[in-house]
Amino acid sequence: MDRLRSRFAFIFRPWVSLLVSLSGAAACAAYLLRSPDIRSHVFESAGPFMYVVPIVVPFVAFLLDRLERWGERNNLQGLVDAIVVVTAMGRMVGKVPLVSGHTLFLAYCILTSRSIVARLAAIVVMIQTIYLKYLVWHDFVTSTCGIVLACVAAFIALRMEPSRTTSFEMR
Repeated sequence: MDRLRSRFAFIFRPWVSLLVSLSGAAACAAYLLRSPDIRSHVFESAGPFMYVVPIVVPFVAFLLDRLERWGERNNLQGLVDAIVVVTAMGRMVGKVPLVSGHTLFLAYCILTSRSIVARLAAIVVMIQTIYLKYLVWHDFVTSTCGIVLACVAAFIALRMEPSRTTSFEMR
């Protein structure tokens, strides 16, 4: 894994990470635009296109952050990451009650990622998500539950860090 990581270390640089994340969002947007239902609402600020595509940027940056730190993290931290991501994505494909997948994932990414790209992208998308959830859709319950659960999951994951003093340092 170290040999592979050293060959592709350039991917983890902030500008490359941002470019890869934006490319992922562009690919998601191109895929969503195939649907006539999405195309008809593409410029609505509260429409599905404007709500789904932006979260791809912090998601890809989060995945790159986790890939970069693969050897530093233990299996329990990976399990917490997986539970958060699967629960957040479960809102999209299934019915996970009382939890906003967006706020769950974004708050967890803000609190646990060391990547400046992942954190900044998550903060920007979180502002948009909170605006839509609280002010446009008046959805206080799922958003708040998502943020609270993300804080609990982040607390658990950060407590498992080998050195907790460096858990919030950015690269």
